[in-house]
Amino acid sequence: MKKLHKLKSGSAVEINFRPDQILNNKSSFAVTEAYKTVRTNLHYISNDDGCNIIAVTSSYPGEGKTITCSNIAICLAQSGKKVLLIDSDMRKPQISETFGLEKNPGLSELLAGIVKLSDDEANCCIQKTHIENLDAISAGKTPPNPSELLAGKRLKELLEKLSEKYDFIMIDTPPTLVVADAMILKNHINGYIIVVRSDVSGSDMVKETVAKFRQIDAKICGFVLNGQKVKTGGKYSRYGKYKKYSKYSRYEK
Repeated sequence: MKKLHKLKSGSAVEINFRPDQILNNKSSFAVTEAYKTVRTNLHYISNDDGCNIIAVTSSYPGEGKTITCSNIAICLAQSGKKVLLIDSDMRKPQISETFGLEKNPGLSELLAGIVKLSDDEANCCIQKTHIENLDAISAGKTPPNPSELLAGKRLKELLEKLSEKYDFIMIDTPPTLVVADAMILKNHINGYIIVVRSDVSGSDMVKETVAKFRQIDAKICGFVLNGQKVKTGGKYSRYGKYKKYSKYSRYEK
């Protein structure tokens, strides 16, 4: 797949990272600057008058959507924006593990009505991360009907309440070609960022993902390419190693 260069609305930026590492003071200059590029372009296409809600997805598991979503959220928070990171991948949640947070109560409890949407109760699902200005909502307990919960009216009510408190809401969603969860969010968000992994995401996969979003007239903010080879000291190295998923069973429920 061709290397993706610039990022404006509907275009792309290249990012290389270690999948087990979120942005910190030891992150390489190249990785940090790449995320700053994403942040800058999100500011250009964002709504200055209210909260911006961005969903991050990929075609299949293993392309780096969760770490990409997390790092964009961190980068936005570092710029002084108040940011909320939501894990809507209720089948295979990773945000709680990434940031060392409690797994529940979380999004599934809020959408199922187990935790009411009133400020006092909903606040118990919002956890502070170790990053200043960045809060998070874990996915919660894995429900039997994730798609139905996301399609329910409570999601709209929840996002409307949360939008009053944050400048950006970043939502980590399941892979688009595995389940329809990401597309269900279309009417509640400002747009999608699609994560593509070098040497893993085939052009046919990306085209199919884009086609699905075009069918529902969804806005694609841009693409993030990660895992690209970079030349260092005359040799090529890679940030991270891709491990194939043998099963997608947790997404097939």
